[in-house]
Amino acid sequence: MGTKTGDRPSAAAMRAGGERVRNAAARLFRERGYASTTMREVAERAEMQAGSIYYYYPSKQDLLSAVLDHVITTLTRRTLPLLADDGGAASYRERFRAAIREHMLTTIEMGDYALSFRRLVNELPDAVRQEFAEKRSILDERWRSLLANAARNGEIRDDVDLGAVRLLLVGAVNSTNEWFNPERGSLDSIADIVTAMLFDGLAPQG
Repeated sequence: MGTKTGDRPSAAAMRAGGERVRNAAARLFRERGYASTTMREVAERAEMQAGSIYYYYPSKQDLLSAVLDHVITTLTRRTLPLLADDGGAASYRERFRAAIREHMLTTIEMGDYALSFRRLVNELPDAVRQEFAEKRSILDERWRSLLANAARNGEIRDDVDLGAVRLLLVGAVNSTNEWFNPERGSLDSIADIVTAMLFDGLAPQG
């Protein structure tokens, strides 16, 4: 006998339930890591029956992908427009500062997601690692492009490894929510510091 239409969760209920499970997973992944977290524990944290969780995510790997996708999608949506070439309306220094500040703010606001993200990077199964790299590539390429264009425009030196510069800067910014204290300084002041480190520290010589 088929399931009655009235027994099926609404689309809104499915979204809410899926988000509830994903939020619980992000917190547990932050606390315990991927390998040490079980689907039963996620269900308990989400206050659901153990079997119900599979209605939203068929496997723990699917749940891991959902957590990572939320982080990458959110970061991309919020920072990509700030990294775009706007036809010269803003200097590369100004674009960098705006993107760095938004990246830090997004990282702080994502809370458990951003913290779990940093821990999960070293635990990813190969299939998820490949999927993650592909989704991250758009944002990575835009950061690379901004730094390369800044070097070509004479705003920073062109004789340094800009790939290493990008990894160092973005890696540091990804950890913002581990050390940021609004009582000791604002995001604006930190964005100014990071920007000065790059554009003043790597200013062309002579």
